[in-house]
Amino acid sequence: MATEPAAGTGSLLPDDILFFQILLLLPVKCLVRFQSVCRSWRDTIASTHFVRGHLELSTRTRKSMVLVPRKSQKDPTKTGSRHLSIFSFQPGQSKVAGLIFHKRFYPYGIPMFSIPLHCDGLILIPCLTGAIFICNPATREFVELPPGTCSLVLDHRYAFGFDPSSGTYKVARHFVRSYKDIAQADGEGTVREYSSGHEILTLGTNSKEAWGWKPTVDPPYRIKARTPICLPGFFYWSAMQSMAHGKSISDVILRFRLLDETFTVHPNPPCRAYLSDNDTLSAIGGKLCYVHSPTVWEIGIWLAEDHGPSLAWSLCRRVPLPMPRCLLAFACASTDPDKIFISVDAWYLFVCNVRDGSLEEKIIMPSSVLYDLRNGTKFNTGALPFAHYMVPFVESLLRIRPFSDK
Repeated sequence: MATEPAAGTGSLLPDDILFFQILLLLPVKCLVRFQSVCRSWRDTIASTHFVRGHLELSTRTRKSMVLVPRKSQKDPTKTGSRHLSIFSFQPGQSKVAGLIFHKRFYPYGIPMFSIPLHCDGLILIPCLTGAIFICNPATREFVELPPGTCSLVLDHRYAFGFDPSSGTYKVARHFVRSYKDIAQADGEGTVREYSSGHEILTLGTNSKEAWGWKPTVDPPYRIKARTPICLPGFFYWSAMQSMAHGKSISDVILRFRLLDETFTVHPNPPCRAYLSDNDTLSAIGGKLCYVHSPTVWEIGIWLAEDHGPSLAWSLCRRVPLPMPRCLLAFACASTDPDKIFISVDAWYLFVCNVRDGSLEEKIIMPSSVLYDLRNGTKFNTGALPFAHYMVPFVESLLRIRPFSDK
């Protein structure tokens, strides 16, 4: 028997052809408008089946990058900016970044945030003071998450990703309950011991777990205040295994598995026993990546092969830098599998060919990138103290809050 036409449209096309062979091809902006055609269209476009199908198509054909500029300041506890802006950016094609999302924070402003995290069209903005915001720039949904357990240590970091075992999106955070200083046996000063916790929050469901932080097992070591890496089903944190004279001398990678909410401990790559202030974790080609910066003029890109209970590190490429970095270099996957982006000090951007390690393009973000507010105003940040965070992005219809008739 033929499928009934879509309600209220008068269309002779069966619903499965209309929605899943025609409307599925449209950008999110159009689909958001079409949800107001009638209840049937709204329910279908908001359905999990349609949203996942549109996301899968977008991931294959519409992958892009976004820029999130952030004003820098010495005190992260104070207001960083009264605006949050997200810009679409295609390095290699254009040096103009077009505004796709803007949020005003009046009267107090948004605190200073660290590297944004992206998953399936949702962008998490992790503020150093503990506030967390998640937005979908395509649908313009913007949500502040509830505060987690109080931590005695500021400079928070969060993990954010998809849990294939439950089909949900989850946010994780670590916190410090207490700490104490213990005198060393050799009498050379003290070592600070921490009591740390870890908790997760589930997005987009009506379950009791949604919109509330749920404690997990405690991490075996204190997690460092560095941006974690999220791969499907796993969060990877850097943690301090041992300290001496107040400094980390041995770090490990903690892999948190979302399926059973357990930690496993894995070694750093052989290039470095600890994650220094100049090294970063990243993700390239679906693999955990460690960007090692042995000198201010060079970085090494290490990739981890997941062998079940263990991680096997191998050096992918050494990349010489044309200028010395001051703080750190961060690697970011591009839409081309043979190329990655390397951001140096969130100020310079390079396109790197991973086959030979050559740098194909240099973009000086403050002077080269023109931010277009799409209202006739275009500007670059010049010498102003801004970090220019670049994040992979794909348009999606994913909702942060559950769909409601209200």
